[in-house]
Amino acid sequence: MADTIQFSFRRNITHDQPVVVFYALVGNDVCNGHHDTFNHMTTVEEMKNKSVTTLNYLAKTLPKGSHVFITGLANGAVLYNSLSDRIHPIGSLRNDVTYSDFYDYFNCLEISPCLGWMNTNATIRELTTKRAMELSEALKEVVTTHQSSFSNFKLHYVVNPIDQVLDEWKKQGGDDWQLLEPVDGFHSNQLGQALTAAAIWENLEKMFPDALGPVNPNNAKIKSMFGNQGGYI
Repeated sequence: MADTIQFSFRRNITHDQPVVVFYALVGNDVCNGHHDTFNHMTTVEEMKNKSVTTLNYLAKTLPKGSHVFITGLANGAVLYNSLSDRIHPIGSLRNDVTYSDFYDYFNCLEISPCLGWMNTNATIRELTTKRAMELSEALKEVVTTHQSSFSNFKLHYVVNPIDQVLDEWKKQGGDDWQLLEPVDGFHSNQLGQALTAAAIWENLEKMFPDALGPVNPNNAKIKSMFGNQGGYI
């Protein structure tokens, strides 16, 4: 994906304000619907090479003073662990279709978005998690190696916030499945996305305040023109 989606990003390196970029494909490097799923996962060497290619592209694109956050992969083991025995919406009428059944059905049709984690085979799930962790370590190594390689942006590695979000949710009495999209049994739902965004912002304020830059001097003018939008200024 690094060969294509990086080119969707454009900035004027001379005239634009500094940018905060999150390099985060979450699970795309291990997720696919092929029966030989491991043959279609990104390898450690591919991850290193492709991420460096993207960083070199950003070095020619980002205005000076920008920040790039390379994010580790999510641990998708939470999907099966929290959903497997629950009833999928397809089976809500008779309570007869679990997410395990749903995952098997998708894999039979070869249309699963992530055969590695959405799978009743524990070994496949564990090996998928292992590869994801290896790729996260590869990204961390890239950041360590290239920490001072780019003059127009600072490079950071951050852990994927999914575990942080789930831990905080459970401390409030919630369950993991409540933050997952019920239909596809794969992505975060709207609440999960909102909590993830809040966690990312909180982490930036605590650990990387310089990446956020100064407060917008036009905030008061924006509020007078458009009203109080609940913090969206």
